[in-house]
Amino acid sequence: MACPYFLPVTPLAGGAPASPLGAVFAGKCAAVPDADPGEVLLRTGCNQGYARAFCPHAMVSPVDAARFRIKSHRASVIEVAWSYEKDHHPVSVGVLTLREAPVGSTPLEAQARACIAVYLRRKGMNW
Repeated sequence: MACPYFLPVTPLAGGAPASPLGAVFAGKCAAVPDADPGEVLLRTGCNQGYARAFCPHAMVSPVDAARFRIKSHRASVIEVAWSYEKDHHPVSVGVLTLREAPVGSTPLEAQARACIAVYLRRKGMNW
């Protein structure tokens, strides 16, 4: 699960493989794009979600976290199942069908693409 406002950019060294996106990412907050979240908030809030207790932007979000799973991978098309959670319960779900393209424009798509990048790297592939 990642914060619903998180825009992942590049993987960070020392990230746990069990993290929600498959790696820990550097990135920005879509709520305040010019702000630097700082190392601690980045690793514990942005990448992990459920940051209402210590992030003012997460406090006002209607959901606590986003969760992703690779649903299918056929040629250059990857389907990613996603869900938004609040209080550890899904509140909305869907599937994104993505092809190789520039960085995602929304936090949901950017996070799905980060998840895909980790998935492809683990398979020795890339887009």
